[in-house]
Amino acid sequence: MEDWEKENMILEEKYYPITWEITSDSQIKIWDKDGKLLPKDHEIHNIEWNFIYDQINTYHFDEGEIVGI
Repeated sequence: MEDWEKENMILEEKYYPITWEITSDSQIKIWDKDGKLLPKDHEIHNIEWNFIYDQINTYHFDEGEIVGI
């Protein structure tokens, strides 16, 4: 198993599934599996930003759940 795969497994175990939503001021907010709001500089924001952006632009979703990396 590659190092990045191990890192992803650790992140998934610790944080996923995550939920996200777009706020009234157009910010993306992400919560971990325990309901903790993750700060914007959190690694999960960097990992999931493109996926969430695609969900917003392609499907016009304003909230969702992501079950794994």
